[in-house]
Amino acid sequence: MGSTQTMDWFLSLDRWLFRGVNQSCSNPLFDAAMPLLSGNALFVPAVALAVVGLIWRGGSRGRLCVLLLALAIWAADAGVSNHLKHAFGRPRPFKTLPETVLRVGAGESGSMPSSHAANWFAAIVVLGAYYRRTVRWTLPLGVAVSFSRVYNGVHYPSDVAAGMLLGAGTAWA
Repeated sequence: MGSTQTMDWFLSLDRWLFRGVNQSCSNPLFDAAMPLLSGNALFVPAVALAVVGLIWRGGSRGRLCVLLLALAIWAADAGVSNHLKHAFGRPRPFKTLPETVLRVGAGESGSMPSSHAANWFAAIVVLGAYYRRTVRWTLPLGVAVSFSRVYNGVHYPSDVAAGMLLGAGTAWA
């Protein structure tokens, strides 16, 4: 199989998986939950409370964790993900697939990679390094947020997979 055929096959698989998640998985529970996982008004206050708790109750370990969380998420988002979005210039699914069910606001940036996935997986790696038990709930939550980006019609599965790998790799580095 040549490189063009391989790329065509990969893109076809990506679109097929996208349609399966975005349209075939549709149900009332997901229709309510997935937009909330992609972003809601309680996220920033919850993160602010967690940061205050880590700084106040976590001692020097908590403060170092908060510092590295901020650095890892900044590096994954501004340092890697946003540059790659511009370099790839891949349009979001709702712009290229007319049958897409768009359940959240339409972003203007590129689709590849998913910054939500990159940020979550950067945070999972740092939190897991400092507080191993957090992986029990941060990993399933990060996977759910990443899945929601496909379900909500704003990313292809490969965008999310790339974001997960980039975020985790950036934080690990």
